[in-house]
Amino acid sequence: MLQNFFRLNDNPSEFQDEQSLKDYQLNHDTIRNFIYKPDFLKDFKFKNKTFNNVSFSKTLIENVDFINCHFIDCLFIGTELKKCKFIEASFSGCNTHAIRIYKTYINPTSFDDNFKKYDYSYSNIVVHLYQELYDNSVDQQIIEFSKKAKYNLLKWEGRLLISKYKYKQPYKIPICEFLIQYIPNIIFRKVFGYGLRLRNFIVTFSIVYICSFILNYFLWEKYKLATKDIEIASFSSEKYNNLANFYYTNDVLTKIVDSQFQPTSDLGMNMLTFQGILGFILFSFLITVLINKFVK
Repeated sequence: MLQNFFRLNDNPSEFQDEQSLKDYQLNHDTIRNFIYKPDFLKDFKFKNKTFNNVSFSKTLIENVDFINCHFIDCLFIGTELKKCKFIEASFSGCNTHAIRIYKTYINPTSFDDNFKKYDYSYSNIVVHLYQELYDNSVDQQIIEFSKKAKYNLLKWEGRLLISKYKYKQPYKIPICEFLIQYIPNIIFRKVFGYGLRLRNFIVTFSIVYICSFILNYFLWEKYKLATKDIEIASFSSEKYNNLANFYYTNDVLTKIVDSQFQPTSDLGMNMLTFQGILGFILFSFLITVLINKFVK
């Protein structure tokens, strides 16, 4: 772990020219404690290498392939990645402040473990990184990568709000502004996965459905239900029935089935309206998730 997020640990040596690094890696699987001094690194392939406590800050890295390479406690401050490939790469504890990424193949999941060691005070760095990854993925038309980058971008934008409020980084915001922006962000993330994750919707829908079923169970008699057009065998105005509740809950939440049950009490109509609105919201987000998953 970097003791200072903007400086390498210990007293690193230096690569004064491009060829020095290329020659060094021929006999070393781990490249440790070095500062790469040249302004550019071009037209090369690194395979099965580990870069530990290495700085590529303010370097243009162009047409370089990193295959099964791992970067630990490295600096990419002001680094430009152009027309590179990162295949099965991983980053851990690396500083990517002001990094620029162009026409590069890189999976956003490579950075999943990169910032876990650091607190939210560096959230602005992470937001910038995922914005670069998102823009690069969209430009490269790699849909899977763009979705992953977008999700993490939105997640870290929420954490950036914490950084602004709690750590005053990069600047302080008042509590009212924090709450107004953070609460919708965290709800949208946890409940709907920012419209990008189907599993979040499935969990949310299951919880809403179960809660509605239980609520209808306890309030069944107070709804004063009656049949509309056709008598349903499972329905009895005098006795609760789980199958009838199943039909009714499906009706008010999804409209997949017409239960033929109509509440006649004010409470019943209020609950019908409330659950109907919930169902409409869930359906709207389902459409959003499906479009993001299978169309965009």
